[in-house]
Amino acid sequence: MKEVQNIIKASEIAQATYIDIAADTNIIFLASQFTHLPLCISSIIPDQIYKCVDIGIEIVEIGNFDAYYNKGMIFNVKDIKNLSRTIRRRLPNIHLCVTLPYIISIKEQIELAKYLEFIGVNSIQIEGNINHRYDRLNQRLPLNRYNSTLINTYSLSRIVNIPIIAASGLNLSSAYIAQSYGASCIGIKTAIIQETTLNKKIDMIKKIKSTLKDTTTRSYIL
Repeated sequence: MKEVQNIIKASEIAQATYIDIAADTNIIFLASQFTHLPLCISSIIPDQIYKCVDIGIEIVEIGNFDAYYNKGMIFNVKDIKNLSRTIRRRLPNIHLCVTLPYIISIKEQIELAKYLEFIGVNSIQIEGNINHRYDRLNQRLPLNRYNSTLINTYSLSRIVNIPIIAASGLNLSSAYIAQSYGASCIGIKTAIIQETTLNKKIDMIKKIKSTLKDTTTRSYIL
């Protein structure tokens, strides 16, 4: 929990765009004590999402799939379409972001991204290869998280007009590359969890923000 506090404090001090956290009321209350930044919760469970919105959350991400991959669960295009449609209908005014599961092919990701834009999803998030257990399902050459994120960001930014969030495996050296490939927002959890102190985390966020200076791209913290 101390690490979570330091990430939240660093995000507040360095002024990240928003903080992406688990859909857990205890973590929401903890975060609220240390920051005035917008909070985004990540979940695939509708009732959990609604509960968080009821206590003031204004940004919702359908995602956090890695927790379920580790349990042997997988998600297909139909699953994400149905869930996204359900949440959008129930919460028409919330800022809704949807993560595209990396285990589906790039062709399916393009199909899904187009659908999400059509139903009014506000942004989509790119998920790099985060669980090699399922690499065989998507017919891609083996890629690390960083390369997978960049390739998918580039491909999808040419297809849809809604903002794309690049958020897997990115660091100080790759944040600007992701921006040049079409990302509108950069998730930087990978970069800051490697820093061992609060001050180092603050410095890292500031450095990444500096590389994106004078662009429309923003940084946020997972």
